[in-house]
Amino acid sequence: MKQKFKEFNPLVAPLLSLFFVISSSCLFTTFVTLKLKNENFTETLIGLIHSSFYFGYLVGSVRAEKLIYRIGYIRSFVAFAALFGASILVQGLYIHTILWMLTRFIAGVSLAALYVIIESWLLSGSTQNTRGRILSVYMIILYGAQSLSQMFIGFVDLNTLTAFLVFGILTYLSILPVSINYSKTPESSSEITKKSIKEIFRHAPYSFWGCLISGLILSAIYSFLPYYAQSENLRVSYIMTITIAGGFVLQWPIGLFSDLFERRKVLIASSALLFLSCLMMIFFSSVHHMLAYLFCFFIGGFSFVIYPISISHATDKFDSKYIPFIIGIMSVLYGIGATVGPFMTSLFMEFDSSGIFIFIALFALISTLSGIYYKIKIPKRTPKSEKTEFMPISAIAPLSTDTSIAIKQTISVSKKDVHPEKKSQETHPASQNDNNSESSK
Repeated sequence: MKQKFKEFNPLVAPLLSLFFVISSSCLFTTFVTLKLKNENFTETLIGLIHSSFYFGYLVGSVRAEKLIYRIGYIRSFVAFAALFGASILVQGLYIHTILWMLTRFIAGVSLAALYVIIESWLLSGSTQNTRGRILSVYMIILYGAQSLSQMFIGFVDLNTLTAFLVFGILTYLSILPVSINYSKTPESSSEITKKSIKEIFRHAPYSFWGCLISGLILSAIYSFLPYYAQSENLRVSYIMTITIAGGFVLQWPIGLFSDLFERRKVLIASSALLFLSCLMMIFFSSVHHMLAYLFCFFIGGFSFVIYPISISHATDKFDSKYIPFIIGIMSVLYGIGATVGPFMTSLFMEFDSSGIFIFIALFALISTLSGIYYKIKIPKRTPKSEKTEFMPISAIAPLSTDTSIAIKQTISVSKKDVHPEKKSQETHPASQNDNNSESSK
């Protein structure tokens, strides 16, 4: 037992820092929507400000790793955490559209870099025996911080600077665990083997649309679900917590189904159920508040699985050496969708507060129909023996290159351990033939 705790000791610091970062960033995203609504900003301007954040997230996801390799984990984390905290405090000084768009862009770049740093740190510091447990702990802390932080939004005063100070303090507290960490940080390196984007699309076109639509839908949820809740006199903390919890609870069973059955069928079914959940929310949520919370649980559950299933479906089609590049392409598609999503949602919200669910239902329907189209056009299914294991990737934090490599290594090692005799027969067919000839003699 003591040995197991020793294995996790070097990872306590980055995990604790992750908890502070997520608690601050996720809660602050909700606060931004409520604050701007309280300041009588139009839905369009609110959407543009949120889109700036996701555009920064897209840029940070693409460029962050180069800086990490150059200056190391701890200094990179301190730099981006300080930048993220400063962007929050600057927003409290003056409320202006251009200023907030700029600061939210900087916040997006910083947060993307912080995600990449923590993920790389955790997986580079793990072993083949502990990697699965570390990923599980990572996901628990990630979703736990997102869900728990939303419970405190009801205690935030929208009319004072206190909220900005609290969020800034939470961000700067994340610097302490990694700064006083006594364990040696791992050295990370990766070599990415590329594949043409056209070839990836030819083999897995549905994954392209799935990642893009996932970005559109999830950015709409994080940006405008608090707005809807406040407009309908629902508890913002409850509706956000329940929606994120739905994504956490349903991701595992739906991921298991995608391992057992063809992923395209599971993705089509999830999109169709998301469409139906949105229709139920639009027409029946006004009957009772409890129904609204229940429907949001399923909306979160079915929308959060679109990205990881799309990633898993794409990686089924290629050799493991291409996985990092494929995940990078899919992350960019998600980022593009997340950048455009808030602005597009704002156009729907201008007509009615339930416009967010009309928007989600529209793209859930597009996802369903496109899946059926590609299922008919490309009927070939991936054999179960060639399927990669489902990766429970957080949609708000797509896994970095190092993470994808680590997961793939774990899967390949586990397969070797399960069929050692089969492997030896495949690698030494000549010796097997010699044995057969000798026995015949």
